[in-house]
Amino acid sequence: MTGCTSGQSPMPTVSESAADADPSVVLAAPAAGTREVLAGTGGQTSLEMSRALFDTSPAVVVFVRQAETVPDVADAALITAVSAAVGLRVPLLVVGPGGSDASEAMAELDRLKAETVVGYGDATADWTALAGQRALVIGPTGETDFAAVLNLSVTPVSVPETDVAAAVSELDASEPRLITLQPRHGAAPAPQQGGPAATARPTPTAPAHSALVESATTEKVPRFTPAGRATDALILVTHSSAVAPLATARAAGADVQMVADADPRSTSRAIDAIRSNAGHAVFAIGDSFGSRDTFAQRVRVAATAPQLAGGGQTVFPGRRMVALYGHPSGPALGALGEQGIDETIARVKDLAAQYQPFSDEPVVPALDLIATVASAEPGLDGDYSSATSIEVLRPWVDAAEEQGVYVVLDLQSGRSDFLSQAKMYEELLARPSVGLALDPEWRLLPGQQPLQQIGTVSTTEVNATTTWLADLTRDRHLPQKLLMIHQFRIDMISDRAALDLSRTEVAVTLHADGHGTPEQKLDTWSALQTVSPAGAWPSWKNFYDEDQPMLTPEQTYSVIDPKPWLITYQ
Repeated sequence: MTGCTSGQSPMPTVSESAADADPSVVLAAPAAGTREVLAGTGGQTSLEMSRALFDTSPAVVVFVRQAETVPDVADAALITAVSAAVGLRVPLLVVGPGGSDASEAMAELDRLKAETVVGYGDATADWTALAGQRALVIGPTGETDFAAVLNLSVTPVSVPETDVAAAVSELDASEPRLITLQPRHGAAPAPQQGGPAATARPTPTAPAHSALVESATTEKVPRFTPAGRATDALILVTHSSAVAPLATARAAGADVQMVADADPRSTSRAIDAIRSNAGHAVFAIGDSFGSRDTFAQRVRVAATAPQLAGGGQTVFPGRRMVALYGHPSGPALGALGEQGIDETIARVKDLAAQYQPFSDEPVVPALDLIATVASAEPGLDGDYSSATSIEVLRPWVDAAEEQGVYVVLDLQSGRSDFLSQAKMYEELLARPSVGLALDPEWRLLPGQQPLQQIGTVSTTEVNATTTWLADLTRDRHLPQKLLMIHQFRIDMISDRAALDLSRTEVAVTLHADGHGTPEQKLDTWSALQTVSPAGAWPSWKNFYDEDQPMLTPEQTYSVIDPKPWLITYQ
């Protein structure tokens, strides 16, 4: 195949390309272990993606912004340039308003050995300087002009702004599409830059006598040969990712996966994409993916760690949970101990299933398993807390893991501290589906004894425990862990605004576990929500005996606002 690419032409073979005298696109070979986040402006990320995936490209699409304030997904001219770049299988470079950072774009054109520039965007820019000695073609906008100027037979596709990134991620050079923006609700259709079908000279994308029109040196993109293969790279994007580097990735044939919350651990689909690209470079587009180190750690977890019940490796928002609370010793401490292990697993599975009709997310069964029990006696160590041995807890954890039931180890620390007690159960907390719960009601200060006051815990102690659990999760490359903090009074957690919610290895839920009438409990819930720090997931407890009456599953999900992510039963 020679000339510009065509949607009706097959990808050339290497032998065909080698026999052709036309210049060829040559893709780069990013290192297999590459884990990079392309962050910053659309201009910066467009350059980075071009450098990562292309060695040479005889033609390059260049878009010059008219204003930085227009979002990518609302810029019709940029979206057209995206369609051109993917159809041609060449990079798309973005230059800032007024030619800012044009020097970097020109250097990239030199590196790519570009011979032709296809120009879009600000028609008043200094296109002569941008193109230099290269051929300059006015970028077409309409279906007919795409055929005349780029030799591309395109299918027009109209999408809303909210779906632009997804539409770009699905572009395929073998079936070229021309993406256009649907009018916003209530707005008249925007006039398309350009105009009617091409005649001797295609309708320009710029006003007559503009710098782009006057600088253009040719009416068609000269012949060249596209790359003979697709790049071995996976690109992760969100709906807010810059579209220019995304277009360059699709032009190189890279696999692109949408990740709604910028976390590759969050969905089975993203995890499957990472695993199917084992040994390939993985890039992310957008600041929301975090630092390079954070991204690399998450990709490693996605590639190697087991998924949680319900799919994905983050606790919320991909699932909700319903748990039985108690201790293996018997019914005195909660519903979990009212029956044996197998019967408990069956009971909580049935309970979770009762919630599923009222949830859009999968409802996963869980066990809130008390590991240390507040004691009326000080015990040998004087901490008024009795630790349950790992040997007693392990069969419960094993059975739950086999049945897709999550486990939370609950600590009633007495005069001990939560961090010291959590470390006692490191062996179990190193399991993928085991989280941790802290119960401040039973946290005693020196001189205090159980049942004589409501306990309280400092944010400093909670944060130390959070850090240890997050580090354990990170160092062992585990799925995200649930960290539950019980409360039924605001003063049970001192200075809660200082709670560290920055560690994405853990999902922190603040659990309202008071009992009473529905009205009393909802009043408490409302008060706790007013002081809940941003980033904490709200959760709720139902009491079989103490609630008057206990809410049904439908009521629990419909009456409580916000809807709880975790519900426990005692």
